[in-house]
Amino acid sequence: MSAPTAASPLADPAIVPDPYPVYAGLALREPVHWCEGLSAWAVLKHADCAAALRDPRLKAERMEEVLEAKFPGQPLPPESIYHRFTKNTMMYTDAARHDALRRSTQAGFTGAAHEHYSRVIERVAADLVASIPRRAKELDAAALAAELPVRSSVHAFGVPEEDLGFVIPCVDTLMTYWSGPQDQPVELDRLLALLTDLHAYALELLEGKRGEVLPGTVIARLAAAQDGLTETTPEQTVHQLVLLFIALFAPTTPGSVSSGMLAFARHPHQIARFLADPACVDNTANEVVRFNASNQFTWRVATTDLDIAGTRIRQGQGVALFLGAANRDPDVFERPDVFDLDRPNSGKHLSYGLGMHSCLGRQIAHLQIKWFFTALLTRFPGIRPAGEPVWNPNLEFRSLRSLPLRLT
Repeated sequence: MSAPTAASPLADPAIVPDPYPVYAGLALREPVHWCEGLSAWAVLKHADCAAALRDPRLKAERMEEVLEAKFPGQPLPPESIYHRFTKNTMMYTDAARHDALRRSTQAGFTGAAHEHYSRVIERVAADLVASIPRRAKELDAAALAAELPVRSSVHAFGVPEEDLGFVIPCVDTLMTYWSGPQDQPVELDRLLALLTDLHAYALELLEGKRGEVLPGTVIARLAAAQDGLTETTPEQTVHQLVLLFIALFAPTTPGSVSSGMLAFARHPHQIARFLADPACVDNTANEVVRFNASNQFTWRVATTDLDIAGTRIRQGQGVALFLGAANRDPDVFERPDVFDLDRPNSGKHLSYGLGMHSCLGRQIAHLQIKWFFTALLTRFPGIRPAGEPVWNPNLEFRSLRSLPLRLT
């Protein structure tokens, strides 16, 4: 079956403020359908997305296709920094290489390491909320949310504070390339130069030639483990660090935290549940990202002809797995459009993926969300909307540009 030409609303930025009614309607009519604006098959049901995330016939190694879509007719040689990077990082590799790369990062994500990160992030979140002036009656909560991963990047991940002024602008520009179907505002030469600069920086960081990396952080643990690695090269470690920088300052964590604040402000009875029940505190991160996932969809490419829910996908075609739609699938979640910390299966959300490509930093993201809301709602249990939120136009990394909140 060839791709039909009927327009899909999924590429329309007008749906970003509330895409869920659109998802629900499409899931009933066309749960798998061609979206011309994404040049991919959109998949909307939880079961289909979960199966696709585990299906080895749908590859994560897709950045050559992205390059051709973004810069048609401008191929790069195999030795290009673009190909060396994308073919040697966990997010964009499959099978044996992915597994070896993932094992090479284990030192930064052990149980003991996460216990340390939890203590650190608890302090970071408490200090961030304490920075709100005592007499403040309102604030733009989106700006507050944006500060959380920045502070965590220093104290939990290990990016030297004095280097943030270099790293963050690099990532902000690179994200205009990585952010799905947007028009391409960064030129190819600029993209390659930024990747080269970040790689040079990451190497200097590992070699101790840049700012101070705090002990016990992810980067410090990865650096200390280098001598014991046998499956990967030092250059591949540098590639993982560059990917880590991009993930750190992507809009996903601020998007989840700010949309979580909006959910609590609109559902004050859930604040009472949070403050009354430790089980609700522990479930907050799962329900926040289920209810309003920041990363609304992720990509795969078919390596062979295959069927998804009776729809024929041809070899080489792109597949966009709509995790945000899957997270509100009524076949899995009772009353899916209700924000409910008592939900027993919030953890079945797909926001962090499944299988081999499940997000390595999901536990750290959970810690940031948990401790941020512990600090915020303890101090301000009466947060309420103070105006209309303003959303950024990018659906793939859905996030708030402005969130006025009243503090009580």
